[in-house]
Amino acid sequence: MLLSSGKKKINLTKFSQTLAKHSSLQHIWFQVIDVKGMSLYRSWTNKSGDSLLKARLDVVKMIQYPHVISSISTGKFDMTFKSMVPLFKDHEFIGIIEVIAKFNSIAKKMQEEACQTLILVDKKYKKQLTKVPKDRFLKEYYIVNINPNQDLLKRVSLASLEKLINIKTYEIDMKNNTLVSLYKQPDIHGNDMGYFILSKKISMIDMSDVSRSKNKIIMALIVVFIFIVILVYYLYIVNYQTFIKQQNKKLESKVVQKTSQLHYRAYHDSLTGLANRLLFQDRLVQSIKQAERAKKNIALFFLDLDRFKEVNDTYGHGLGDELLIEITKLLTNTFRKEDTIARLGGDEFAVIVNNIEKKDIVEVVNKTIALIQDDITINGHNLNVTFSIGISMYPKDALTAEALLKNADTAMYRVKESGKNSYMFYDNEMTQLIEDRLHLKNDIKRALIENEFEPYFQVKIDARTNKVVGVEALVRWNHPEKDLILPDDFIPFTEEVGLISQIDKYMMKASIKIINEWYKKGLNPGLLSLNITSKQLDDERYMHEIIEIVESLSFDYNHLEIEILEHQIIDNPQKVVSILQEVKKLGITISIDGFGTGYSSLSYLKILPIDKLKIDRSFIMNIVNNKDNIAIVKTIINLAKNLDLDLVAEGVETQEQIDFLLQEGCYVMQGYFYSKPIPAKECEVYLQEHL
Repeated sequence: MLLSSGKKKINLTKFSQTLAKHSSLQHIWFQVIDVKGMSLYRSWTNKSGDSLLKARLDVVKMIQYPHVISSISTGKFDMTFKSMVPLFKDHEFIGIIEVIAKFNSIAKKMQEEACQTLILVDKKYKKQLTKVPKDRFLKEYYIVNINPNQDLLKRVSLASLEKLINIKTYEIDMKNNTLVSLYKQPDIHGNDMGYFILSKKISMIDMSDVSRSKNKIIMALIVVFIFIVILVYYLYIVNYQTFIKQQNKKLESKVVQKTSQLHYRAYHDSLTGLANRLLFQDRLVQSIKQAERAKKNIALFFLDLDRFKEVNDTYGHGLGDELLIEITKLLTNTFRKEDTIARLGGDEFAVIVNNIEKKDIVEVVNKTIALIQDDITINGHNLNVTFSIGISMYPKDALTAEALLKNADTAMYRVKESGKNSYMFYDNEMTQLIEDRLHLKNDIKRALIENEFEPYFQVKIDARTNKVVGVEALVRWNHPEKDLILPDDFIPFTEEVGLISQIDKYMMKASIKIINEWYKKGLNPGLLSLNITSKQLDDERYMHEIIEIVESLSFDYNHLEIEILEHQIIDNPQKVVSILQEVKKLGITISIDGFGTGYSSLSYLKILPIDKLKIDRSFIMNIVNNKDNIAIVKTIINLAKNLDLDLVAEGVETQEQIDFLLQEGCYVMQGYFYSKPIPAKECEVYLQEHL
């Protein structure tokens, strides 16, 4: 075989010379390529051993699926006809032989028939032909054949070339008594690539010779192609049928393998390999049927990881995934083989424990909780996560798979609300709680539509002048049945169920409209402060919503301030920094609310684009008599001065507190000493009285 002899022994030069001597094929070259796309031999150069994969897409396709590939190639130097044929040994694809031919042979063949030929390459290939002499171009078209007939070249150069290459059949040049015809050579995509312009004296032909001339060009191309195919036919056809059978067997094997893989993926979690929700539900249905026949119990555990979101936000989802894999290993080693462990999604797991009594469940669930009581170390990071577990029993709590899972989920949420890191058995009262929560959620949605939420305003005062320098908008719910509801009774719930963003947008619109009315009346309330949550900062639409609301109401960004709680910033500081920087660019003031309660790193204070610290009310309370509070407040004030940040003290209720804060250098205050949160009309009166 050609390849088995080694690349140094390959030499087809004499073969090319023999072809040139005994046929009209004067310019034939060969290239041998291995299965990795490396050129082992080129008959026109000593260069070998280089990879063709980056430069030759046809070589890549041949390696992927070995078959005959023929094409016309335009390179830097010339235009050539080439054909590649795969080589096989013992039914195994081992390489490629490529044969390359010049088009000049075609022109010579036509000249023998008294037909002058000018072969041109389409102008769109000019950029590729970078290494050819400039005199080889006719306008934008490259002349393929060497030494073309000068009379024909001159006539073509004087004619409209674009018109000439678009003639449908033939034209007669009466001046020179010649007939001119055209054959277009398409590329592998069927687009015009080359043009064969044919010229013959009318006296030497009848009109039927036009078609015959075209046919001769086609036949010349076919002869070259057939010769190339015959040259390597024995290397290909002997192995072809065996190769096809072999490929079919491989394909069948792959289909079986892929079908098995798809079936597995359909019923298993891709990350952990545990049963997914679909398989889990099927297993639960089967377990219930077996338990019903055997009069046995089933325990369904619904597990949720506490603080998993913090892990993802702090270290990224990659490390979060590794944590889930480690949790999977711990659960697999804890439960029995006959129990079904599933990942239902995110950080939620479920376990079907068959044939178990309630007294034994306590031991199992305590063992499960103990699995992650200590920190789990992943990539050098000590991660503190715990389990909240809800448990429902068959047949005590439910008779269907759907109800059993729902009840375990309900019990798990009760654990979350009660402090996490524990477990609870389902009871009927929990269902009532879920119904109450659903009713509250629907009630809040209705209140948004009915405009039952109202902004109350609490003023911020410069204690040195007793002038209003700002107002904070605080939400109140005018419930038609329960009168006025304070935010502590519904805001935490709206954060949990994802309605907080809608309420915050409602408050922004309503508050800005009121402030605009005050400005029209000549009142200056200073900065309008609005509270936002980290969930809003997680929402990619938040910036667009701010811009849309503020600009639609023609409000000045410089009159707006947002307040975000310190502990919400430190949950995911890197992301918060990025979003707050965009907010800052608009000219909006940024304040950290409840400062001193979140244990924030001082390094983050340096990079956060904040303007103001708001001292938490818990430190202002009893500040005159409490040494710890005095020390903390003094530290916060000094910190703000050193970082060039403004200060606000909230929860101010006594003159003693005011005197202390003024003495220490905190001048802007907010609290019941000046005013409690009041409706817009009352606040308008307050502003008029404190102009």
